[in-house]
Amino acid sequence: MKLRSAYLASALVLAAVITAPASAQQTDWSKRVTLSTMGGHVLGNPLAKNRLVEYVSYTCNHCAAFEVASKTPLKSGYITKGHVSAEVRNYVRDAVDFTAALLARCGGRTKFFGNHNALMASQNIWLKTVQSTSPEVQKTWYQGEINARLKKIAADVGFYGIIAKRGITKAQANVCLADKDAQDKILAMTKYGTETVKITGTPSFTINDKLLDAVHSWPTLQPALAALPLK
Repeated sequence: MKLRSAYLASALVLAAVITAPASAQQTDWSKRVTLSTMGGHVLGNPLAKNRLVEYVSYTCNHCAAFEVASKTPLKSGYITKGHVSAEVRNYVRDAVDFTAALLARCGGRTKFFGNHNALMASQNIWLKTVQSTSPEVQKTWYQGEINARLKKIAADVGFYGIIAKRGITKAQANVCLADKDAQDKILAMTKYGTETVKITGTPSFTINDKLLDAVHSWPTLQPALAALPLK
């Protein structure tokens, strides 16, 4: 009888786990990546009550600092539980930024945040290369056919090597650089940020479509997130 009772108890527990509604189960939303209607990459619950959007430039050192400072606390404190989603949108400032933005999209949505992090984490290295490149060479980055220019920038700056560590070959990277749809999306996000959101620098943030005034770093963004209703 004891064995039978123990068996029945185990079966009931198992049945409860199997039939538990999705809302009662713990979902790690930080592993979910979707695309927004703007073409930005959304990390977290796409139906989250609170929607954080970051406008980012890859040649912006403050953006790289934000990526380092926010990566762990933003995920663990807000995104993982599904209360907040975080979208990355481009705000292109120059041709190097545009090249990096296109390469970040290489491999599809599931590779984006890894690519994004790799480009930001190595920014201090490749940005020095940009700054030490002669004006004569930099001038060629803005001359001629667009796809040829992007390939030259990727080679001169060292982007091919960075993206290769992410499992993306030079040939695959060149396909991404020539992706007209991706080019148009990136430029459209930049235009939207300028004309509609009216951001004045990067990184800039909106929460539920409202631009946050004087918020350009993790220490200034965190209080705004902490004040959000979580339910």
